[in-house]
Amino acid sequence: MRVLFQGAGAIGIAGAALFTDGHEVAVVSRTAGPNGRAAFPWRVSTFDPTDPGGVGGGHGSCRQGGGRAGGNNRGATGGETGGGTGRENERENERETEGAEGRQASAGSGWSVTRVAATRRVTISDWAAAAADGSWDLIVLTTRPDDLDAEVVSAIRDISPAFIATTSQVEGDLDRARAVFPGTQAVIFGPAFLSERLDPGAPAEVVRAEGSRAGDADGGVRTEGNRTEAADGGVLTTGGLDGEVGRKAEPGHEVRFWAPAGAPRFFVAGPSTAVRSLVSRLGRLVLPVPMEAVLLPPRVFIPFVAELSVRDGSWAALKSHLDRPVKAASEAVRTRLGAQVPVFGSAAHFVLEAVERIVPIDVTSYAGRHFNRHVGQTRDMLAGWAETADSAHALRELVAALDALDD
Repeated sequence: MRVLFQGAGAIGIAGAALFTDGHEVAVVSRTAGPNGRAAFPWRVSTFDPTDPGGVGGGHGSCRQGGGRAGGNNRGATGGETGGGTGRENERENERETEGAEGRQASAGSGWSVTRVAATRRVTISDWAAAAADGSWDLIVLTTRPDDLDAEVVSAIRDISPAFIATTSQVEGDLDRARAVFPGTQAVIFGPAFLSERLDPGAPAEVVRAEGSRAGDADGGVRTEGNRTEAADGGVLTTGGLDGEVGRKAEPGHEVRFWAPAGAPRFFVAGPSTAVRSLVSRLGRLVLPVPMEAVLLPPRVFIPFVAELSVRDGSWAALKSHLDRPVKAASEAVRTRLGAQVPVFGSAAHFVLEAVERIVPIDVTSYAGRHFNRHVGQTRDMLAGWAETADSAHALRELVAALDALDD
């Protein structure tokens, strides 16, 4: 299946990396430029397949063999990404850059995982090149339908994919996607992974990898660009000794992500015909779920996300101020189900502590940074639920608290 991810943010780049086995994938950005560029999102894990002490020499959460890693690395650019022949490039794009050294995450990055298992090559293109590269079956929107620029909407309509998937779980956004792209089958994709993009200005890291022989850079991913010094479509690479290279991750362009082993990459909900067709073509990458399974969970956790933002991203402060988000979550669930469903503070505290232990990243730091970038969407979700509720004092109080952050 040919899949485009709209938006070169954390969800778009990580999602594309997770789809590269067996599918032709590219990310589309308005700022990619006519020649495109490459991104190398890191998949993090507590296990490293290159570590002799690892379990069975590998682990499902950090290694995916076979398939076409990197997908169609023509990547909507209309040409090959490397300097060699098409067959050589295709062979090289089929290999992951495994063998990266285990390393500590950079200070302040929030990713406490000590091992980085593998990285994938993701091609980032612009809309003109994507349209010139032929038809695309599915476009995954990482921007809310109403927030898309007119030029992007026009480009998507010109491509006319069979399916549109919106990752927004804001009430009504699926209907908005249908209205913006009439005649296209629309569904909701709920991400089942965590991802984060390195902030501009954060310390860039140098990732070292060993090739199998002199000149094999990045474990088999080509380092020759289409012109001098245009290595990896714009990602800086520097040569080393005996095939060892250092790839400097550009601030604002590196993405790290974690996907649970054996789990689907997205939950999909929507019209049954569209869902069945996508499941038959994407297989275990997506898991069909009822619409309630996509729309109800945000009503439970978004009030806690809002409280986290009000508390300046402090996980500890959130855990000591659970009363308001607990009441707001109960109100939000009632507006959907029409019945009072209690949410208990003790259960919320237990879940928060369980997340700290289970998720192999420093979620206490990640959550604050991640959701502070999406305060506007958090507010819109709370306000929408509050408008449809007879009594929503806690929801309205949270909306007011978020509004006060802008004052």
